Amino acid sequence: MPFSNFFPRHWSIKTKSITLVIAYVVTLCVVYSSFSMYLVAREEKEAKAQFQQTVETIAAKLDAHLSSGRKQLVAMTKLPDLFRHARMIVETQAVSSTSAWNTLQYGFLQSPIFNGGLFLLDRNGVVTWTEPARFPWLGKTLIDSASIARLYADEHEVVSAGIAANPFFEKPHIVMSVPIYSDKGELHGVLGGVIDLSGDEFRSFLNGALLDQRRFIDVRDQNGCILASSHSERLLQCAVEAPDPEEVLTSMASLSQASWHVVSEQPRHIALADVRRMHHLLWWVGLGVVLLAGNVGARFVDSLVGGIRVLTADAKRMASGDLSQPVVLEKREDELAILADAFERMRVELGRSRSMLEQRIEEQAEFIRMKEEFLANVSHELRTPLHVIMGYTEILAEQESDDLKRTMLGHIKVKSDQLFRLLSDLMTFAGINSGENALQMSVVRVPDLLETLAALAERLRQEKDISVIWDAPVSLPGIETDALRLEQILTNLLTNAFKFTTYGQIVVRVRYASAQEVMVFEIADTGIGIPSDKLSFIFNEFNQVDGSANRRHGGMGLGLAIVKQLVQLLHGTVTVSSQPGKGSTFTVTIPVRFPPPPSRAQTGVSTPLETVT
Repeated sequence: MPFSNFFPRHWSIKTKSITLVIAYVVTLCVVYSSFSMYLVAREEKEAKAQFQQTVETIAAKLDAHLSSGRKQLVAMTKLPDLFRHARMIVETQAVSSTSAWNTLQYGFLQSPIFNGGLFLLDRNGVVTWTEPARFPWLGKTLIDSASIARLYADEHEVVSAGIAANPFFEKPHIVMSVPIYSDKGELHGVLGGVIDLSGDEFRSFLNGALLDQRRFIDVRDQNGCILASSHSERLLQCAVEAPDPEEVLTSMASLSQASWHVVSEQPRHIALADVRRMHHLLWWVGLGVVLLAGNVGARFVDSLVGGIRVLTADAKRMASGDLSQPVVLEKREDELAILADAFERMRVELGRSRSMLEQRIEEQAEFIRMKEEFLANVSHELRTPLHVIMGYTEILAEQESDDLKRTMLGHIKVKSDQLFRLLSDLMTFAGINSGENALQMSVVRVPDLLETLAALAERLRQEKDISVIWDAPVSLPGIETDALRLEQILTNLLTNAFKFTTYGQIVVRVRYASAQEVMVFEIADTGIGIPSDKLSFIFNEFNQVDGSANRRHGGMGLGLAIVKQLVQLLHGTVTVSSQPGKGSTFTVTIPVRFPPPPSRAQTGVSTPLETVT
């Protein structure tokens, strides 16, 4: 499909070029916007991934910390005679010298994980041993504690939720507990460790994170309470309002060793500040690219359309006939410059051809003038002796009594009349072409004109079976025109009707069209008619429907040509409709009021015929 079909045909090249530039800029904007959105989305995704990676790293460290503490508790539960040695420690406040308890002393009791201390419960939930010694829990029953009760009920390892300060432990803390089983697999007691939440050891896991402005990281237990926070005043706060996800960027990671979560929150406009700055930078760069593309496109359109506009103006000027100015496109060496050079060569050739044509037209005009002058002179010279012949023929016919001689004189008179009409046509035709025929304006009465035509029709219908029908209203307005020229027009048409009609009828119809203020004359016959392919040039000079040498009807083919030229002189029109074998109808329309000719000051030219009133 041609690219030009995408535009309406009536669009100019400038409109099409501007449309292309706009489409190019819009496409560039769409592509750049899509690319910018992709970059911003990728950067935002990376920022969120880094945000998420921070909490996952902290969660992994906490998991490792709790896992290490759990392993230490489990290892201690496997020591032999744990309860007996624990009672001995309580009683003597001394550690046994066995290697296992030495290992416990240096590998476990000195561990920094359980910075709040250790405790041992028997099967009844009574604290039988604590570390450090004389801990307030010693001898107390903890079976009512939710985490401990759950351990006794489910026999699973438990990491408690956050616990506020209480009579047993005066600081916020959590408890990690593991069951102790007898050799028979029965629950024999519980070994637990306390992790102090107020100390720096547990909060140190958050110190490795890059805490920007208004960003915080919380470690929350299964109840949603805060166990550790980058903002220490939030410790053990449970009623934490859920942030608006449209305003705050939130990341969360769960621990595997406890039902805890690490949550990090920061306002989006701060967390994604770098992304927003890049976004703004990309938009400004895009705006610059669009402005640059628009500027380049505008210059391209101006350069292209400017050259085409110059060529168009030169082409219109040459089409109007002005070949005086050269076609030049300065500072161009592209296809438009080649086209301008072709236009210039065409202008030179047109100028040369026009000069030659004007010279030939002048020669032809001179030849036509000489021809018309020759025809006028010949016609005039022939009419003088013809008048003498016609005069003497009439005199002899009046004085001759012999019928044969009178018939011969009658033939001479008919042929003389035919020759006289031919010479009159030649003189009229020559006078029209040379501009020597002046119009004699007067008011023509239609009844007088029809009376003259009736006399002519009576002479022409002799020896022919033709009826003449006159169809004209009684009251018709007078016509301001040249009476002689109008009579000559209708005479030629009526003579042609009789010439080409052998039998039938001829209708002469006159109508007044008041709306157009014109008089309409129609002459219709039932003659041989005119073929449709001949209608277009029957008003041409020296043209006949039957142009062969042995044609039946005489004449030189000037009658209808003279009719058309005379009708145009009278500012009228003539038309014809015909069917072969059925006849022809000629319609002449003449204005009732002859329009005044334009003055020379208005037209700037002289008219070939001067109208005389």
